[in-house]
Amino acid sequence: MKYNFLKVSALALVCGFVSVACQSKSPEQGATTGGSPEAVAARQVPGAALSELRIATVNMDSINNGFQMVADIQREIQQTEERLMTDIQNQANRLQKDYDNYLKVGATMTLSDQRKKEEELSNRQQEIANLQQTYSNQMVSLQAQRMEEVTNRILDYIKRYNEANAQYSLIITSGSMSGVLYAVPSMDITSAVLKGLNDEYKAEQSKK
Repeated sequence: MKYNFLKVSALALVCGFVSVACQSKSPEQGATTGGSPEAVAARQVPGAALSELRIATVNMDSINNGFQMVADIQREIQQTEERLMTDIQNQANRLQKDYDNYLKVGATMTLSDQRKKEEELSNRQQEIANLQQTYSNQMVSLQAQRMEEVTNRILDYIKRYNEANAQYSLIITSGSMSGVLYAVPSMDITSAVLKGLNDEYKAEQSKK
């Protein structure tokens, strides 16, 4: 059982990041029908004039690689996976040992005892296979749960960061999983977001 963990979906994060600031038109704006092409274009933008629309980007590759919570969860997932795999391997080894012993002494057993032993070994083999599937499902569930925790934390922090500092109209993802083809470097707020995430997470861990 091997899992690639916490490659946060850029599409999911885009849905959470997009927030357009809605502003009411003034009576003067509502009455204006002419003007320059720029003014006309501005009036066509729902909720905000183009001159007022502020956009920032967050590189999710950098967040994924630099957020300490992600590294801690990856380690937790790996340790859990290793523990479950060790349990499966130990049970498989015990089954193999009992099977090898049966091959040695089976000829001395009655036919009834042979059937009982073979049925026992077969049942144990099936139980191990079922347990392996159960463990696999548990790992998938744990991975999804922890990924959701990280995603929600990032989204919540970006929302609070924007409310307290920047007041951007739109925050979008960049990186290998995004649909952003180009963004002016000055739009990137990844460093500030990553620092804030790690500072908060470190403060929480120090209280435990």
